[in-house]
Amino acid sequence: MDLPISRRNWLRTGALLTAGLTLNRSSFALNPVAVNALHEQTLFNEFAQLGREMPKLKARIAFNENPHGISKKAKEALIQAAEVSNRYAMFEGQELKQLIAAKEGVKPENVMLSAGSSELLTAMAVYYTGSAAKSSGGTILTSQFTYDDFLGCAKKFGAKIEAVPLTKEYRYDLAAMKAKVTADTRLVYICNPNNPTGTVVPVADLVAFCKEVSPKVPVFIDEAYIDFLKPEERPALPKLVAEGYNLFLTRTFSKIHGFAGLRLGYAIAPEKFLPELQNYSRGEWNPSVTTLKAGIASYQDEEWQNFCRTENDKARELLYKGLKEKGYEYVPSYANFVLFPIRMKTKQFEKEMFGNGILTSTREYNAQPYCRVSVGTVDEMGMFMDVFKKIA
Repeated sequence: MDLPISRRNWLRTGALLTAGLTLNRSSFALNPVAVNALHEQTLFNEFAQLGREMPKLKARIAFNENPHGISKKAKEALIQAAEVSNRYAMFEGQELKQLIAAKEGVKPENVMLSAGSSELLTAMAVYYTGSAAKSSGGTILTSQFTYDDFLGCAKKFGAKIEAVPLTKEYRYDLAAMKAKVTADTRLVYICNPNNPTGTVVPVADLVAFCKEVSPKVPVFIDEAYIDFLKPEERPALPKLVAEGYNLFLTRTFSKIHGFAGLRLGYAIAPEKFLPELQNYSRGEWNPSVTTLKAGIASYQDEEWQNFCRTENDKARELLYKGLKEKGYEYVPSYANFVLFPIRMKTKQFEKEMFGNGILTSTREYNAQPYCRVSVGTVDEMGMFMDVFKKIA
């Protein structure tokens, strides 16, 4: 089956695909970190080429970045941390883990830090379907379409991807997924809020699903965009981890905290599982001392998080209004991006937007072209709509 399309795939060229295909399964099993590094370097080279061709951008709204940057408190902590940037982080990671544990109702031993959440996705793929698994391969159960970095990596380790269709509301169909669990199912993967649809699974349904399924097969939930939900709207899944359910959560500071360039993420999982997972990542020494100190400040800066959430809602509503005026439907989003069907080929749309200084993203689902536009500032969404109205 074709995997769903991630935020990165629209930029990947044949060179990247060729690089992936020439590495056989045994190569991945022997050196997953090297394979991941090759992927990242190829992507970096492509971005460098894009930068040379890039006109003066009006709006960079393709990668779901926080257009407001990092908080003032995080910036101050970052500047102060420069004084000790000649040192490796030793105690800062433990301090952040204690903060996360206290807030989420788990133990620090249930928390694992990383430089962003991408390496956690790779580590999960290695652990459950690659060299760390009792037998390579197996089936990853998910839905289509969703975020594919983890799924793509697992597939390279020999895993089969079984994806049930989304519901008509573009949500995960938990009932259909539950019915597909078999003895061959190695892991269940859910992205919530989902990328690229921006939809969420109802809280009660998701909690019930995790309670019923995770004793049979591990459930992996990617919560990269969970911070765009108000705290009272979020499923209290870490508490299920504390209660002993076989549940694995990943989160990132790249989104609402604005750390896409600073790189910081974390996992919440059963304590007995994390030491094994660390064997297949770059370890908790990977986040820099400067990033960790900024992360500690940002994690506690709820005022800034509320500001970013409110501004995101304002800009998203402006986008909705503009799309309605042009007669376009969209998928109601709970994240910092919006998916909507377009009336031209994906690459043509990207090219015309890019030529007008707007960097955005497209993908295709069931032969229908879509734009997934990141929510920028109110001004950036106005600029997007100005160009969109001209070319649509």
